[in-house]
Amino acid sequence: MSPTPGLGNRDLEAERAAARARLGGQKLIPQGLPTARLDQLMPSPENGRKKLHKVAELARTLKSDGMNTAMTVLPPEVFLAKYPQHTAAVQEAVARGVVYVVHHGHRRLAAAKEAGLQEVPILVRHKVTSPRIAAIQENLQRMGLNPIEEGEEFNETLQEIDEETGKVYSQRGLAERVGASQTYISHRVALLRLVPELRQAVVDHWLKEQGLDPETDGLLLPVKPAATVYARLREDLQTMFVAGSLAPEDAAVVAKLREDLQGAFVEGKLTIEDATEISKLPQSQQKLPDPLEREQPSPAPKKAVVTPPAPAPAPAPEAEKSPVPVPRGEASPEGAAGQGDDTGSGDPAPKPEAPAPDAPPTPPAASSNGGGEQQKPGAEVAVLPPRVIEIRGEKDLDELVLALIAHLTDEERDYVRQHLT
Repeated sequence: MSPTPGLGNRDLEAERAAARARLGGQKLIPQGLPTARLDQLMPSPENGRKKLHKVAELARTLKSDGMNTAMTVLPPEVFLAKYPQHTAAVQEAVARGVVYVVHHGHRRLAAAKEAGLQEVPILVRHKVTSPRIAAIQENLQRMGLNPIEEGEEFNETLQEIDEETGKVYSQRGLAERVGASQTYISHRVALLRLVPELRQAVVDHWLKEQGLDPETDGLLLPVKPAATVYARLREDLQTMFVAGSLAPEDAAVVAKLREDLQGAFVEGKLTIEDATEISKLPQSQQKLPDPLEREQPSPAPKKAVVTPPAPAPAPAPEAEKSPVPVPRGEASPEGAAGQGDDTGSGDPAPKPEAPAPDAPPTPPAASSNGGGEQQKPGAEVAVLPPRVIEIRGEKDLDELVLALIAHLTDEERDYVRQHLT
Protein backbone atom coordinates (compact mmCIF):
# COMPACT_ATOMS: atom_id res chain seq x y z
CA MET A 1 0.00 0.00 0.00
CA SER A 2 1.26 3.46 -0.78
CA PRO A 3 2.66 5.46 2.16
CA THR A 4 0.40 8.30 1.11
CA PRO A 5 -3.21 7.41 0.21
CA GLY A 6 -4.22 8.38 -3.33
CA LEU A 7 -0.68 8.46 -4.78
CA GLY A 8 -0.42 4.81 -5.72
CA ASN A 9 3.09 3.45 -5.26
CA ARG A 10 4.78 6.92 -5.18
CA ASP A 11 6.87 7.81 -2.14
CA LEU A 12 6.97 11.63 -2.00
CA GLU A 13 9.52 11.73 0.78
CA ALA A 14 11.89 9.55 -1.22
CA GLU A 15 11.38 11.75 -4.29
CA ARG A 16 12.16 14.89 -2.29
CA ALA A 17 15.32 13.30 -0.94
CA ALA A 18 16.41 12.33 -4.44
CA ALA A 19 15.73 15.89 -5.65
CA ARG A 20 17.80 17.35 -2.84
CA ALA A 21 20.61 14.98 -3.74
CA ARG A 22 20.52 16.10 -7.36
CA LEU A 23 20.67 19.77 -6.30
CA GLY A 24 23.70 19.12 -4.14
CA GLY A 25 22.09 20.48 -1.03
CA GLN A 26 21.03 23.76 -2.62
CA LYS A 27 17.69 24.87 -1.25
CA LEU A 28 15.15 26.29 -3.64
CA ILE A 29 11.78 27.63 -2.62
CA PRO A 30 9.26 26.92 -5.40
CA GLN A 31 6.44 28.77 -3.62
CA GLY A 32 8.04 32.10 -4.50
CA LEU A 33 11.20 33.99 -3.79
CA PRO A 34 11.95 34.78 -0.18
CA THR A 35 12.70 38.31 0.91
CA ALA A 36 15.20 39.90 3.22
CA ARG A 37 15.38 43.22 4.98
CA LEU A 38 18.05 45.58 3.70
CA ASP A 39 19.80 45.63 7.09
CA GLN A 40 20.19 41.84 6.80
CA LEU A 41 22.34 42.17 3.66
CA MET A 42 25.96 43.26 3.31
CA PRO A 43 27.83 43.96 0.07
CA SER A 44 30.48 41.45 -0.85
CA PRO A 45 34.05 42.63 -0.13
CA GLU A 46 34.99 40.79 -3.33
CA ASN A 47 32.61 42.70 -5.58
CA GLY A 48 34.36 43.34 -8.88
CA ARG A 49 32.26 46.42 -9.72
CA LYS A 50 34.17 49.21 -8.02
CA LYS A 51 31.82 52.03 -9.06
CA LEU A 52 28.05 51.74 -9.33
CA HIS A 53 26.45 53.70 -12.17
CA LYS A 54 22.90 55.09 -12.59
CA VAL A 55 21.87 54.22 -9.06
CA ALA A 56 19.49 57.20 -8.84
CA GLU A 57 17.70 56.24 -12.05
CA LEU A 58 17.24 52.66 -10.84
CA ALA A 59 16.04 53.95 -7.46
CA ARG A 60 13.20 55.86 -9.16
CA THR A 61 12.17 52.68 -10.94
CA LEU A 62 12.26 50.60 -7.75
CA LYS A 63 10.22 53.22 -5.92
CA SER A 64 7.39 52.99 -8.47
CA ASP A 65 7.49 49.31 -9.50
CA GLY A 66 9.52 47.54 -6.85
CA MET A 67 12.35 45.10 -7.52
CA ASN A 68 11.44 42.50 -10.12
CA THR A 69 14.80 40.70 -10.22
CA ALA A 70 15.99 38.92 -7.09
CA MET A 71 19.47 39.42 -5.73
CA THR A 72 21.63 36.32 -5.34
CA VAL A 73 23.00 36.03 -1.80
CA LEU A 74 25.27 33.65 0.13
CA PRO A 75 25.14 32.64 3.77
CA PRO A 76 28.18 34.00 5.65
CA GLU A 77 29.71 30.55 6.17
CA VAL A 78 29.50 29.76 2.43
CA PHE A 79 31.18 33.05 1.55
CA LEU A 80 33.94 32.66 4.17
CA ALA A 81 34.66 29.13 2.97
CA LYS A 82 35.95 30.70 -0.24
CA TYR A 83 37.30 33.98 1.12
CA PRO A 84 38.53 33.43 4.69
CA GLN A 85 40.58 36.65 4.51
CA HIS A 86 37.33 38.58 5.13
CA THR A 87 36.41 36.68 8.30
CA ALA A 88 36.73 39.68 10.62
CA ALA A 89 34.60 41.97 8.45
CA VAL A 90 31.89 39.35 7.93
CA GLN A 91 31.73 38.35 11.60
CA GLU A 92 31.40 42.02 12.62
CA ALA A 93 28.51 42.41 10.15
CA VAL A 94 26.83 39.25 11.46
CA ALA A 95 27.03 40.67 14.96
CA ARG A 96 25.02 43.66 13.70
CA GLY A 97 22.30 41.39 12.35
CA VAL A 98 23.53 40.62 8.80
CA VAL A 99 22.24 37.29 7.52
CA TYR A 100 23.52 37.15 3.95
CA VAL A 101 26.38 38.44 1.81
CA VAL A 102 25.25 39.81 -1.56
CA HIS A 103 26.70 37.84 -4.46
CA HIS A 104 24.88 39.44 -7.44
CA GLY A 105 22.93 42.69 -7.24
CA HIS A 106 25.12 45.34 -5.59
CA ARG A 107 23.69 48.12 -7.77
CA ARG A 108 20.18 46.94 -6.95
CA LEU A 109 21.05 46.93 -3.24
CA ALA A 110 22.31 50.54 -3.38
CA ALA A 111 19.25 51.64 -5.37
CA ALA A 112 16.89 49.87 -2.96
CA LYS A 113 18.44 51.78 -0.05
CA GLU A 114 18.09 55.08 -1.92
CA ALA A 115 14.48 54.26 -2.84
CA GLY A 116 13.66 53.55 0.80
CA LEU A 117 12.61 49.91 0.30
CA GLN A 118 12.26 47.78 3.42
CA GLU A 119 12.58 44.32 1.83
CA VAL A 120 13.92 42.92 -1.41
CA PRO A 121 13.56 39.50 -3.08
CA ILE A 122 16.58 37.21 -2.76
CA LEU A 123 17.77 33.91 -4.13
CA VAL A 124 19.90 32.04 -1.59
CA ARG A 125 22.71 29.88 -2.87
CA HIS A 126 24.29 27.40 -0.48
CA LYS A 127 26.87 26.01 -2.84
CA VAL A 128 29.03 27.70 -5.47
CA THR A 129 32.14 26.35 -7.10
CA SER A 130 33.79 29.76 -7.26
CA PRO A 131 31.93 32.96 -6.33
CA ARG A 132 34.33 34.98 -8.46
CA ILE A 133 33.80 32.81 -11.55
CA ALA A 134 30.06 32.82 -10.92
CA ALA A 135 30.08 36.63 -10.79
CA ILE A 136 32.03 36.85 -14.04
CA GLN A 137 29.65 34.40 -15.69
CA GLU A 138 26.64 36.35 -14.48
CA ASN A 139 28.00 39.61 -15.92
CA LEU A 140 29.04 38.05 -19.23
CA GLN A 141 25.78 36.20 -19.66
CA ARG A 142 23.72 39.30 -18.92
CA MET A 143 23.51 40.41 -22.55
CA GLY A 144 20.78 42.95 -23.10
CA LEU A 145 18.75 43.81 -26.16
CA ASN A 146 20.46 45.50 -29.07
CA PRO A 147 19.49 49.16 -29.77
CA ILE A 148 16.96 48.23 -32.47
CA GLU A 149 15.27 45.66 -30.21
CA GLU A 150 15.20 48.20 -27.39
CA GLY A 151 13.60 50.74 -29.72
CA GLU A 152 10.89 48.25 -30.68
CA GLU A 153 10.17 47.47 -27.03
CA PHE A 154 10.04 51.15 -26.11
CA ASN A 155 7.80 51.92 -29.07
CA GLU A 156 5.34 49.17 -28.15
CA THR A 157 5.26 50.34 -24.53
CA LEU A 158 4.53 53.91 -25.65
CA GLN A 159 1.24 52.59 -27.09
CA GLU A 160 0.11 51.19 -23.73
CA ILE A 161 -1.92 52.90 -21.02
CA ASP A 162 -0.17 53.99 -17.84
CA GLU A 163 -2.31 52.61 -15.00
CA GLU A 164 -1.29 55.43 -12.70
CA THR A 165 -2.30 58.29 -15.03
CA GLY A 166 -4.85 56.54 -17.25
CA LYS A 167 -3.10 57.98 -20.30
CA VAL A 168 -0.74 56.60 -22.90
CA TYR A 169 2.85 56.51 -21.72
CA SER A 170 4.97 59.51 -22.61
CA GLN A 171 8.67 59.17 -23.27
CA ARG A 172 9.38 61.09 -20.08
CA GLY A 173 7.07 58.90 -18.03
CA LEU A 174 8.50 55.73 -19.52
CA ALA A 175 12.04 56.96 -18.83
CA GLU A 176 11.20 57.42 -15.16
CA ARG A 177 9.67 53.96 -14.95
CA VAL A 178 12.58 52.08 -16.51
CA GLY A 179 15.36 54.17 -14.99
CA ALA A 180 16.70 55.59 -18.26
CA SER A 181 16.96 59.10 -19.69
CA GLN A 182 14.39 60.44 -22.10
CA THR A 183 17.17 60.96 -24.66
CA TYR A 184 18.08 57.28 -24.40
CA ILE A 185 14.52 56.29 -25.22
CA SER A 186 13.95 58.88 -27.97
CA HIS A 187 17.16 57.90 -29.76
CA ARG A 188 16.26 54.22 -29.85
CA VAL A 189 12.71 54.88 -31.00
CA ALA A 190 14.12 57.10 -33.76
CA LEU A 191 16.20 54.16 -35.01
CA LEU A 192 12.99 52.51 -36.21
CA ARG A 193 12.84 55.10 -39.03
CA LEU A 194 16.04 53.76 -40.56
CA VAL A 195 16.09 51.65 -43.71
CA PRO A 196 17.07 47.99 -43.10
CA GLU A 197 20.68 48.51 -44.20
CA LEU A 198 21.23 51.25 -41.64
CA ARG A 199 19.44 49.29 -38.92
CA GLN A 200 21.88 46.46 -39.51
CA ALA A 201 24.78 48.92 -39.38
CA VAL A 202 23.61 49.99 -35.90
CA VAL A 203 23.32 46.37 -34.72
CA ASP A 204 26.76 45.52 -36.12
CA HIS A 205 28.32 48.46 -34.30
CA TRP A 206 26.65 47.32 -31.07
CA LEU A 207 27.88 43.74 -31.55
CA LYS A 208 31.42 44.98 -32.00
CA GLU A 209 31.11 46.96 -28.77
CA GLN A 210 30.04 43.73 -27.04
CA GLY A 211 33.20 42.02 -28.27
CA LEU A 212 31.30 39.97 -30.86
CA ASP A 213 31.81 39.71 -34.59
CA PRO A 214 29.39 41.83 -36.67
CA GLU A 215 26.99 39.97 -38.90
CA THR A 216 28.27 41.86 -41.96
CA ASP A 217 31.54 43.46 -43.04
CA GLY A 218 29.88 46.68 -44.11
CA LEU A 219 28.99 49.93 -42.42
CA LEU A 220 29.18 50.38 -38.62
CA LEU A 221 26.90 53.09 -37.30
CA PRO A 222 26.77 54.30 -33.66
CA VAL A 223 23.39 55.03 -32.12
CA LYS A 224 23.72 58.82 -31.73
CA PRO A 225 24.46 59.79 -35.37
CA ALA A 226 22.05 57.13 -36.57
CA ALA A 227 19.23 58.66 -34.51
CA THR A 228 20.04 62.36 -34.83
CA VAL A 229 21.14 62.50 -38.49
CA TYR A 230 20.26 59.53 -40.69
CA ALA A 231 16.90 58.76 -39.06
CA ARG A 232 15.81 62.31 -39.99
CA LEU A 233 16.50 61.73 -43.69
CA ARG A 234 13.92 60.54 -46.18
CA GLU A 235 14.26 56.88 -47.14
CA ASP A 236 15.60 57.75 -50.61
CA LEU A 237 18.32 59.89 -49.03
CA GLN A 238 19.17 57.10 -46.59
CA THR A 239 19.51 54.76 -49.57
CA MET A 240 21.76 57.31 -51.28
CA PHE A 241 23.97 57.35 -48.20
CA VAL A 242 24.18 53.55 -48.13
CA ALA A 243 25.12 53.57 -51.84
CA GLY A 244 27.82 56.17 -51.22
CA SER A 245 26.26 58.91 -53.35
CA LEU A 246 25.53 61.10 -50.33
CA ALA A 247 28.53 62.16 -48.26
CA PRO A 248 28.23 62.05 -44.47
CA GLU A 249 28.87 65.80 -44.18
CA ASP A 250 26.15 66.53 -46.76
CA ALA A 251 23.76 64.17 -44.98
CA ALA A 252 24.29 66.13 -41.76
CA VAL A 253 23.23 69.32 -43.56
CA VAL A 254 20.23 67.92 -45.44
CA ALA A 255 18.93 66.19 -42.28
CA LYS A 256 18.16 69.63 -40.83
CA LEU A 257 15.77 70.49 -43.70
CA ARG A 258 12.04 69.90 -43.87
CA GLU A 259 10.97 66.80 -45.75
CA ASP A 260 9.73 68.77 -48.80
CA LEU A 261 13.06 70.57 -49.05
CA GLN A 262 14.86 67.24 -48.79
CA GLY A 263 12.79 66.17 -51.78
CA ALA A 264 13.87 69.31 -53.65
CA PHE A 265 17.48 68.36 -52.93
CA VAL A 266 16.94 64.87 -54.35
CA GLU A 267 15.34 66.37 -57.49
CA GLY A 268 18.27 68.74 -57.99
CA LYS A 269 16.25 71.88 -57.28
CA LEU A 270 18.37 72.64 -54.27
CA THR A 271 22.16 72.70 -54.19
CA ILE A 272 24.16 71.72 -51.14
CA GLU A 273 25.21 75.38 -50.85
CA ASP A 274 21.56 76.42 -50.74
CA ALA A 275 20.81 73.65 -48.25
CA THR A 276 23.64 74.84 -46.00
CA GLU A 277 22.20 78.35 -45.82
CA ILE A 278 18.60 77.17 -45.38
CA SER A 279 19.56 74.69 -42.65
CA LYS A 280 20.62 77.60 -40.45
CA LEU A 281 16.98 78.67 -40.17
CA PRO A 282 14.22 77.09 -38.06
CA GLN A 283 12.15 74.66 -40.11
CA SER A 284 9.13 76.95 -39.82
CA GLN A 285 11.06 79.61 -41.76
CA GLN A 286 12.70 77.36 -44.34
CA LYS A 287 11.71 77.73 -48.00
CA LEU A 288 13.11 77.27 -51.48
CA PRO A 289 15.20 80.24 -52.62
CA ASP A 290 13.60 82.57 -55.19
CA PRO A 291 15.11 81.96 -58.69
CA LEU A 292 15.57 85.72 -59.10
CA GLU A 293 17.45 85.87 -55.82
CA ARG A 294 19.83 83.19 -57.08
CA GLU A 295 20.72 85.21 -60.22
CA GLN A 296 20.90 88.65 -58.63
CA PRO A 297 23.45 89.45 -55.98
CA SER A 298 22.20 90.31 -52.57
CA PRO A 299 21.51 94.02 -52.11
CA ALA A 300 24.57 95.99 -51.11
CA PRO A 301 24.50 98.15 -48.01
CA LYS A 302 23.38 101.73 -48.39
CA LYS A 303 26.08 103.94 -49.81
CA ALA A 304 26.61 107.66 -49.89
CA VAL A 305 26.59 108.97 -53.46
CA VAL A 306 28.94 111.86 -53.87
CA THR A 307 29.03 113.89 -57.07
CA PRO A 308 32.44 115.48 -57.26
CA PRO A 309 32.30 119.23 -57.92
CA ALA A 310 33.52 120.36 -61.32
CA PRO A 311 36.72 122.39 -61.56
CA ALA A 312 36.41 126.15 -61.47
CA PRO A 313 36.01 127.98 -64.82
CA ALA A 314 39.03 129.32 -66.63
CA PRO A 315 40.07 132.71 -65.23
CA ALA A 316 38.82 135.75 -67.14
CA PRO A 317 41.21 138.43 -68.48
CA GLU A 318 42.45 140.82 -65.85
CA ALA A 319 40.44 143.66 -67.29
CA GLU A 320 37.17 141.82 -67.10
CA LYS A 321 37.74 139.63 -64.02
CA SER A 322 35.05 140.03 -61.42
CA PRO A 323 36.20 140.78 -57.87
CA VAL A 324 33.78 138.12 -56.59
CA PRO A 325 33.69 134.43 -57.68
CA VAL A 326 30.79 133.66 -59.96
CA PRO A 327 28.01 131.90 -58.03
CA ARG A 328 27.39 128.24 -58.92
CA GLY A 329 24.81 127.68 -61.63
CA GLU A 330 25.23 131.13 -63.24
CA ALA A 331 27.00 131.73 -66.48
CA SER A 332 30.00 133.97 -66.46
CA PRO A 333 29.59 137.47 -68.04
CA GLU A 334 31.69 136.37 -70.96
CA GLY A 335 29.67 133.25 -71.51
CA ALA A 336 26.41 135.18 -71.20
CA ALA A 337 27.14 137.65 -73.97
CA GLY A 338 24.64 137.39 -76.76
CA GLN A 339 22.27 135.20 -74.66
CA GLY A 340 18.80 136.30 -73.69
CA ASP A 341 17.45 136.33 -70.16
CA ASP A 342 14.41 134.39 -68.97
CA THR A 343 12.14 137.01 -70.56
CA GLY A 344 13.58 136.39 -73.99
CA SER A 345 14.53 140.06 -74.39
CA GLY A 346 17.91 139.21 -75.84
CA ASP A 347 19.72 141.61 -73.49
CA PRO A 348 22.95 140.35 -72.11
CA ALA A 349 22.86 139.20 -68.48
CA PRO A 350 23.83 141.98 -66.05
CA LYS A 351 27.20 141.80 -64.42
CA PRO A 352 27.17 141.06 -60.72
CA GLU A 353 27.35 144.05 -58.42
CA ALA A 354 30.19 144.43 -56.02
CA PRO A 355 29.36 143.02 -52.58
CA ALA A 356 28.90 145.23 -49.58
CA PRO A 357 32.00 145.73 -47.43
CA ASP A 358 30.68 143.63 -44.54
CA ALA A 359 28.96 140.97 -46.67
CA PRO A 360 30.51 137.47 -46.74
CA PRO A 361 32.09 136.47 -50.00
CA THR A 362 29.77 134.74 -52.42
CA PRO A 363 30.65 131.04 -52.79
CA PRO A 364 32.50 130.25 -56.01
CA ALA A 365 30.84 128.25 -58.76
CA ALA A 366 32.08 125.40 -60.82
CA SER A 367 31.49 124.92 -64.49
CA SER A 368 28.32 122.97 -65.17
CA ASN A 369 29.99 120.70 -67.69
CA GLY A 370 32.40 119.29 -65.14
CA GLY A 371 35.39 119.84 -67.46
CA GLY A 372 38.24 122.28 -67.51
CA GLU A 373 36.64 124.40 -70.26
CA GLN A 374 33.96 127.00 -69.90
CA GLN A 375 30.44 125.94 -70.88
CA LYS A 376 29.61 127.26 -74.31
CA PRO A 377 26.16 128.54 -75.17
CA GLY A 378 23.88 125.84 -76.51
CA ALA A 379 26.32 123.03 -75.72
CA GLU A 380 25.07 119.86 -74.05
CA VAL A 381 26.02 119.44 -70.42
CA ALA A 382 28.22 116.38 -69.87
CA VAL A 383 27.08 114.37 -66.85
CA LEU A 384 29.91 112.67 -65.00
CA PRO A 385 29.17 109.35 -63.31
CA PRO A 386 29.00 109.85 -59.54
CA ARG A 387 31.80 108.58 -57.43
CA VAL A 388 30.53 106.05 -54.90
CA ILE A 389 32.02 105.98 -51.43
CA GLU A 390 30.63 103.49 -48.92
CA ILE A 391 30.47 105.02 -45.45
CA ARG A 392 30.82 102.39 -42.76
CA GLY A 393 33.09 104.10 -40.27
CA GLU A 394 35.09 107.15 -39.42
CA LYS A 395 37.79 106.19 -41.91
CA ASP A 396 35.28 106.21 -44.78
CA LEU A 397 34.00 109.62 -43.67
CA ASP A 398 37.54 110.99 -43.82
CA GLU A 399 37.85 109.63 -47.34
CA LEU A 400 34.66 111.44 -48.33
CA VAL A 401 35.96 114.75 -46.99
CA LEU A 402 39.28 114.35 -48.80
CA ALA A 403 37.46 113.54 -52.03
CA LEU A 404 35.46 116.74 -51.75
CA ILE A 405 38.46 118.88 -50.94
CA ALA A 406 40.41 117.45 -53.87
CA HIS A 407 37.88 118.92 -56.30
CA LEU A 408 37.83 122.44 -54.85
CA THR A 409 39.65 125.37 -56.38
CA ASP A 410 41.91 127.56 -54.32
CA GLU A 411 39.17 130.17 -54.07
CA GLU A 412 36.64 127.55 -52.96
CA ARG A 413 39.04 126.23 -50.35
CA ASP A 414 39.52 129.79 -49.05
CA TYR A 415 35.76 130.22 -48.86
CA VAL A 416 35.33 126.96 -46.94
CA ARG A 417 38.17 127.89 -44.62
CA GLN A 418 36.63 131.33 -43.91
CA HIS A 419 33.25 129.71 -43.31
CA LEU A 420 34.66 127.19 -40.85
CA THR A 421 36.66 129.80 -38.91
